[in-house]
Amino acid sequence: MQDIYQHIEDHIDEHIETLFRLVSQPSVSAQRLGFDKAPGLVKEIFESVGLETEIVPVPNDGLPSVYGHMAGERTDRTLLFYTHYDVQPTDPIELWESDPFRPERRGDRIYGRGISDDKGNIIARIAAMKAFNEVRGGLPCNLKFFAEGEEESGSPNLPGLIAQRGQDFSADACIWEGGGRNASNTPFIYLGLKGLLNVELSISRLSGDAHSSLATVLPSAAWRLLNALKTIKGDDDRVLIEGFYDDITPLSESEDAAITALPDETEELRRIHGVSDFVNEVEGEALRRKLYLTPTANIAGLTSGYQGAGFKTVLPAAASAKMDFRLVPEMRPLDVLEKLRKHLDRHGFSDIEINMIAGVIPYRTAMDAPWVKLVAETAEEIYGLKPEITPNMAGTGPMHDFGHGIGMPIATSGVDHPAHNIHAPNENITIDDFLLGAKQAALIIQRFAERGAE
Repeated sequence: MQDIYQHIEDHIDEHIETLFRLVSQPSVSAQRLGFDKAPGLVKEIFESVGLETEIVPVPNDGLPSVYGHMAGERTDRTLLFYTHYDVQPTDPIELWESDPFRPERRGDRIYGRGISDDKGNIIARIAAMKAFNEVRGGLPCNLKFFAEGEEESGSPNLPGLIAQRGQDFSADACIWEGGGRNASNTPFIYLGLKGLLNVELSISRLSGDAHSSLATVLPSAAWRLLNALKTIKGDDDRVLIEGFYDDITPLSESEDAAITALPDETEELRRIHGVSDFVNEVEGEALRRKLYLTPTANIAGLTSGYQGAGFKTVLPAAASAKMDFRLVPEMRPLDVLEKLRKHLDRHGFSDIEINMIAGVIPYRTAMDAPWVKLVAETAEEIYGLKPEITPNMAGTGPMHDFGHGIGMPIATSGVDHPAHNIHAPNENITIDDFLLGAKQAALIIQRFAERGAE
């Protein structure tokens, strides 16, 4: 494999240039920004390494996916790379040190929105494919490459697309969008993701905003919503929705042991996020278990009344809040939505409207799957360290649609690191993380061609 690795290193400037092109093209799914050009650019990049590529429409006039496939020497073995080319909004823009859509290299780091999540992972895998094409004359196995356009918006139309064309994207095994190293620079593999329920709660109490002197006699939408929100979670951080925790499944013995064996990153997380204490003062193993294994009820945004400069004495007519609930196996978004509705009704808040924005089902690949062993071996070979493996990450993605819906084992590898500021201002990657992620992608392709998903 040294010839492949050398090609990746020798062409690093070319790969970074391609990554800069991709990052320079906005593709913010939450705002539908840049999708007149972004799918075509992804298609062009896929085709540059020989992938037979199409821009795939999704149901409900959603943002398209881009899908490519290429035959290899072993035509009886097919590997799928899942990625996404959409990115998070850039807010708060004032905290960026450079234009998020004009990527910039500063020392060993390169900066831009999506440069780690997930465009860096896309181009790292493209770099691996290019090396095989130019050094070996082609891929050693069949490869499929799926880049979703709505992952950062909860993949609302992916289940419908999988129902229509899931077999087109089927494979013997899948490498998911991310992965890489943890805060202690140890290779890190996750086998699952939390699910998600995104909702907006809203209420209108007046025909229009009123003078705040009338707050003695007119109802306040803002206070009404705040009182409703206070019933959802207690001061001890426990979600108070009746039956919220009922469907959580216990970990297997191997999953439990994996969580116990993960390194203590308490201090590193304190440093990265600038906090002195965590919720309920958890740390060490208790922190890991809460982070990876506990569902959440998070207020992502609150809107009511005047938020501009200076002061305005106004009684807001309406108020709204966006919430996300992170779910663990075997919780289901629609079930939690129903429980939330019943909870608010039971507590006298039937006037609070609930609009479901997105729902994602949680998923885990079994710890003892042979595919996990193969990917772990490639990580140890590339990074020189035995990887840490967790049953699932704290974040969310549509892994269930591929792992359960199509039916394939899933593991991760990539260019990511906790210091990359994913979803935050000044998102970045290091050149070293890019090279390591590209080399592991290449080694996974080769080992899969030799051994399959076992």
